[in-house]
Amino acid sequence: MDYIDISTNKLSGELPASLSKLQMLEYLNLSHNTFDGHIPQQLDHMVNVGAIDLSHNKLSGEIPKSLEKLQHIHVLDLSFNLLEGEIPSGGNFANLSAESFLGNYALCGAPKFLAPLCLDKTKRQSKSNAARVIAACAIGSLPLFVIIYTLI
Repeated sequence: MDYIDISTNKLSGELPASLSKLQMLEYLNLSHNTFDGHIPQQLDHMVNVGAIDLSHNKLSGEIPKSLEKLQHIHVLDLSFNLLEGEIPSGGNFANLSAESFLGNYALCGAPKFLAPLCLDKTKRQSKSNAARVIAACAIGSLPLFVIIYTLI
C-alpha cells in the first residue's frame, strides 16, 4: 500500500504511533477530521513518504523535530490545527512554504513561514522576571501611596 486518503470522514481520537509502521507509504491524507493530541514522533520512520496532509484537525503540541528526517517529503500540510512552538527548519522543512502552517496561531519560526520569530528561553525568562519585579514594586509601593494620600 502506498496511498492512504481517509480525509473528511469525521474521524477522531489521537493519531496512532503505529502509522510509522507503514514504511512503504508515499502519501498520507488524514485532513478534515477531528484528530487531536500530538503528532507522533515516530512518523519519521515513514522513510518513503512524500506527502502528509494533517490539515484541518485539532492536533496540538509541538511539531516533532524528528520530522526533519523525512528525506522525500515535499508536501507537509499541518495548517489549521492547534500546534505551538517552533517550526523546525532543518531537512526538507527548508523547502516548505508558509501555507503548510497557516492557522496555527501559537507557532513561531523563520520569517519565510510568516510566523512570529521565536524568543529563546533566556529572553522569555528575562521578560518573565522583569514582569515579576515590576509587579512586586507596584504592590510594594501601594501602602506608601495610601499613607501619602491619607496625609494630604
